Amino acid sequence: MSVAVGSAATRPAVRRGWLAALLLATGGVFAGWFGPIQILLPAQAAELTGDGKEALLALVTGVGAVASLVANPLWGLLSDRLSLERPRRRPVVVAGVLVGAVGLVVLALAPDAGWMIAGWVIVQVGLNGPFAALLAMIADRVPAERRGFVGSMFGVAQIAGVVLGTAAAVALGEGPLGYAALAVAVPLLCLAVLALPEERIALAPSDAALAPVRHRGIREVLAALRPTAAFGWAWTIRLLLNLVNALVLVYLYYYLSDGVGVDDPGTWVLVLTLVNVVVTGIGAGVGGAWSDRIARRRSFVIAAALVLAVGAVLFGLLPVLPAVIAATVLIGVGWGLYVSVDVAIITQVLPSDRSTGSMLGVANIASALPQALAPLLAAPIVTGLGGYPVLYLVTAAIALLALACLPRLRGVA
Repeated sequence: MSVAVGSAATRPAVRRGWLAALLLATGGVFAGWFGPIQILLPAQAAELTGDGKEALLALVTGVGAVASLVANPLWGLLSDRLSLERPRRRPVVVAGVLVGAVGLVVLALAPDAGWMIAGWVIVQVGLNGPFAALLAMIADRVPAERRGFVGSMFGVAQIAGVVLGTAAAVALGEGPLGYAALAVAVPLLCLAVLALPEERIALAPSDAALAPVRHRGIREVLAALRPTAAFGWAWTIRLLLNLVNALVLVYLYYYLSDGVGVDDPGTWVLVLTLVNVVVTGIGAGVGGAWSDRIARRRSFVIAAALVLAVGAVLFGLLPVLPAVIAATVLIGVGWGLYVSVDVAIITQVLPSDRSTGSMLGVANIASALPQALAPLLAAPIVTGLGGYPVLYLVTAAIALLALACLPRLRGVA
């Protein structure tokens, strides 16, 4: 049975300044990720290889995602080790942002596919540091009954970062200047969170017995790694719905160019991303506050999976611009509903306060792994197994598969 992590009585109040700083930093991290994923990497792959662009993009994003799978739990473990006596997540934010910025510079200067892969691996390893630490800060500081709203805002900040990164990439010519701009913007957006004080964590009752052994350091953190069945099912649902989102995004640039036939796919990716962020933001903000008020999370996951499936079917069956815009709205609604409860669910099923960063690092694998799986699944479908219609019908089926996992997610209302 899962243990609720903390309560309103054991958490400091959520201050507006702290929340604003958290959201700015989150937006910066996702700008550094998705400006490349949506625009810069596809354009760079096309420039370097021409007809082999899909295969190169799949290789680059796949290798980078594997690096992310390893990096995120390790960053989380490090942040837990630093936080044994009091929360100290900021050193991980600093180190990760600096590594990620170096990777973006490498990508800007990459003369061939090898350097492109190396640069993206460095970006993934680096930016997983602040991502792990920022999510752990929510579990450290936010009462369980407020995590629907704060978690939804965390999700909205991610989507806003996608827009920022995409806009920077398009505005600066879909090339090296875009990478360079992101290498500067990401650290700047993380500055505010570094200036805020970090407060002491109050242990949940389940962790009181660990207090006398703090001197054991890393062994204490490792001893608190106790995944539960509820955590496993929450992890699986997160994996499936993030895979849906990744499959929609991974070849969007090429889908618009080759499948829909638009003349300026980069601009349309930006337009659709703007539509998506507005709809997602509204859905997540309303859904998060609503889920807190009624103290229910599962019904939002059900609605999210169904709406995502409908949007994916529309992408697959009607590759014309008006239908693509309508499908984007549906994807935004579905993703917003899921984002509104995602953080609340995953933090509710954490087994221990002493392993918050480590277990959230494991949880974040479910967000990173789809970046590796999506191109591996999409590339053979797009190039020889039915093209974009089959790709998006498979995406819809994956969304519905998440529903089959929900009855086993016990302990979450």
